[in-house]
Amino acid sequence: MAACAVAESKPAETEPKRGYLVDWESRGQVKAAIAAGDPLLNEALKSLIEQADAQLTVPIRPVTAGKEDGTRLAPSGDPHDYVSLSPYWWPDPNSPDGLPYTRRDGEINPERAEYDTSKLGAMGKAVRTLGFAYYMTGDERYAERATEHLRAWFVQPETRMNPSLRFAQFVPGVSIGRAVGIIDTNRLRWVPDAIVMISESPAWSESDDQATRAWFGEFLDWLITSDLGIAEANAKNNHGTWHSAQACLYALVTGRHDIARSLITQALARVDHQFEPDGRQPHELARTRALDYTDFNIRGYTDIAAYGQVVGIDVLGYKGPEGQSILGGLDWAVPYFTGDKDWKYKQISPPKRYMYFQTLRRAGNMMGNATYLEAARRLTDLRPQDRWMLLILPETHRAAGAHTDGEHVDAVR
Repeated sequence: MAACAVAESKPAETEPKRGYLVDWESRGQVKAAIAAGDPLLNEALKSLIEQADAQLTVPIRPVTAGKEDGTRLAPSGDPHDYVSLSPYWWPDPNSPDGLPYTRRDGEINPERAEYDTSKLGAMGKAVRTLGFAYYMTGDERYAERATEHLRAWFVQPETRMNPSLRFAQFVPGVSIGRAVGIIDTNRLRWVPDAIVMISESPAWSESDDQATRAWFGEFLDWLITSDLGIAEANAKNNHGTWHSAQACLYALVTGRHDIARSLITQALARVDHQFEPDGRQPHELARTRALDYTDFNIRGYTDIAAYGQVVGIDVLGYKGPEGQSILGGLDWAVPYFTGDKDWKYKQISPPKRYMYFQTLRRAGNMMGNATYLEAARRLTDLRPQDRWMLLILPETHRAAGAHTDGEHVDAVR
């Protein structure tokens, strides 16, 4: 699959303020329901505020943190370079020095936490939590703290991360960095929406916004032109899907809609070999956490579908030559997500039902599909730390001409 050429990009297109994965029009509806006493949404808001208050005192740790003594650096020796250990690789017990590491799919090596992944994840969670709390409450403390995190990671020369992933998911004795490491920055998935939210605050300046967008623009260029980025784009499983999802988001953030359209076209070309006509996903079913990965790949496509609405491409309505489709994959998976059918493939850890909720609620809203929405309602027993999803992904099913009988409709344009 060819990379998108940077030279094809056009000047930023002017568009009204909007989210990327968040439907801004739903905020008034959510607040009205909270004021009317909706118990689920009130509990969700209470939980979000508690988490945001806690984040006010969590230390800011940029990519450079913890490298002052020269340890845990990337092979470049630059503390601004992101470096991470591949999660499923472990020391070889039969080797005196543990090298080369060997793969144990689905089993996370705790050494991974010693590198930059945990810092990136903490920042993504903090900005998401604080930005969403500001979105719901208008409390300036949340916007101010989110701004401090964003400046440390994307703006300030002393601490900003270099916009590349050359050393992500290295494997000792095998590789100093791998294409699959690009999936690490999925931890930024909600950050652009949070930035749009805090842009209503005086804490977030125009220079902050320009510098952060410039960072995402440089990162996008790296994703679509570097050897590692091109290799990840060619991945046949969820890694290819999430490369498209990430790059498409950053293209929208920087106003490069032509690149977003090209990336979405590339993503849809993968559907034909990722999904069987009956909806199964062989690449994901081969994993040791097959139910989670079944969802993970579909969730990547629901993100891409949200981006497709911005540029006028119907993603979820796509069908391959033998009937392969994203929604066919979701239809096949729904009874397993809800537990109505017993899962017959491997799943070595408890299913991530809170993630299945995201997939079902977004697809249900986009398509006006009663089956997906009802399945999502059955998964609203979310963990306290995940109840923010009820506020950010309310049941709106606004799709144009939406059906409630399971039929698929054209995407909103």
